[in-house]
Amino acid sequence: MNVAYNGCDNYSLKTVEESFLGLCDKLNLDSENPFKDIIKKGNTVFIKPNWVAHEYRQSAKEIDDVFSTITHPSVIKVVAKYVDVALDGDGEIIIGDNPSIDCDFKELMKLQDLSSLHEELKTTVKILDLRPEWCDNLENYGIKHKMVKQEGDPKGVVKVNLGKDSKFFKINNKLFRGVYTDRTETIRRHSKDLQEYEFSASLANADVYISIPKMKTHHKVGTTLNLKGMVGTQANKNLLVHWRIGFPAIGGDEYSSFKEWFVYKFKKIKKRGAWAGNDTIWRMVVDLYNSFNKIRERKTFSVVDGIIGGDVNGPFYPRSKNSKVLIAGEDLLEVDLVTSRLMGFNIKKIPYLWNLVKEKKMNLSEISVLGQNKTDLGRILEKDELYFDYRTPTSWKLLKDFEET
Repeated sequence: MNVAYNGCDNYSLKTVEESFLGLCDKLNLDSENPFKDIIKKGNTVFIKPNWVAHEYRQSAKEIDDVFSTITHPSVIKVVAKYVDVALDGDGEIIIGDNPSIDCDFKELMKLQDLSSLHEELKTTVKILDLRPEWCDNLENYGIKHKMVKQEGDPKGVVKVNLGKDSKFFKINNKLFRGVYTDRTETIRRHSKDLQEYEFSASLANADVYISIPKMKTHHKVGTTLNLKGMVGTQANKNLLVHWRIGFPAIGGDEYSSFKEWFVYKFKKIKKRGAWAGNDTIWRMVVDLYNSFNKIRERKTFSVVDGIIGGDVNGPFYPRSKNSKVLIAGEDLLEVDLVTSRLMGFNIKKIPYLWNLVKEKKMNLSEISVLGQNKTDLGRILEKDELYFDYRTPTSWKLLKDFEET
């Protein structure tokens, strides 16, 4: 497979389109209809951006650009334009995500300003908030009965049970924590041979899945791109195990030690699972990717928005990183591997990525990386070059360690 990257100086539609078409040229895609071999007339195409929040987290010590956190609408509009070219009015385009439970979707839509797509494109466009509930008051975060109910995905859910293939199989589930403080459902749905996830059906059943993640770090998993972004494919996020409560001495990985656990017990803003020793959440990411591929065969494509990326403590508190780049390819995992490496990180230090490389027995030298000069990921791995030199999340300093262990 090929993964390409191309410079993009700003978010003007003209600049983004020129950069996108430059990517397509590197990938040997048709200049007028780049998706013609991926999308057929009559297809349903699901476009999933990163819409985790409607604003930069106001609890941050310093407020930064919200587009260091979420996908910029210019990238979405350009991708949607060429999806429409491929469909030529015959099919359906769905743009959606399951944002953070406290995201105000109406405010997010004002920020995204995608309403013009309905007039500009020949194909029917739907924009969906896939959440069945949302938190309108952060004081109620984690308390399920205080969430506001809403429609969610109008097409319902698709359940996948990974069973013994789950990375949680044979892991003690007594300390599992999902979205809510009541852990009953999370534990029950991850018990022995039952390892279950619920995908939003509009997304799961689409013929083509196009992911447009933000080029961003994550304080629980290292980087959040296509695969970690699959959290937004879920209809029921309470089935997503994010950490095990407590600290290592009692089998938990919520905090690194009893001392840290005790200190944060009395703080309003928690940092649960936000460290490199979290041995839980990488398992969830691998499970989501494998579950997604188990549902059906489909075409995929990714365009990573790295024009303004986010480093340090993403996903909610990143610092703007003007990397001025778009990255694209058809294989979601390969795009994540290349993007993480271009961020300056050692992919062997990102557990969900390296576990998938080993599980699938990938030959990384078969991934062609198309930039100014054609290279391959195998040769990139042999170097300790920092490329775009993203700063690591707190406690993830080993992401830039290229010494053999």
